[in-house]
Amino acid sequence: MRYEGKLYRPPSEARSYILQATIGCSHNLCTYCDMYRDKTFRERELAAVLEDVAEAGRVMPGTERVFVADGDALIMDVPRWLTSGSLRAPARAGLPARVADPL
Repeated sequence: MRYEGKLYRPPSEARSYILQATIGCSHNLCTYCDMYRDKTFRERELAAVLEDVAEAGRVMPGTERVFVADGDALIMDVPRWLTSGSLRAPARAGLPARVADPL
């Protein structure tokens, strides 16, 4: 499992596997947030994301929750999400996103 830059784990996700599906935040202009200022936004390569999911399955077999990071993971299109989530659906997934992001 590879992570780029600082990783932020909400306290409610203490036992979750953090999957870094995107790097940074697509908006990155909020005056109250400077968590991703040092990162240029991009989606990670799908192959790398799937490799991380497979490795997490081997290393953390009892994990029931996945927190999808970084700042704006919901920006990814639906077909990509369906591919990323096709290996094994967790009992619960957390997603950081902005209200304006499409669902």
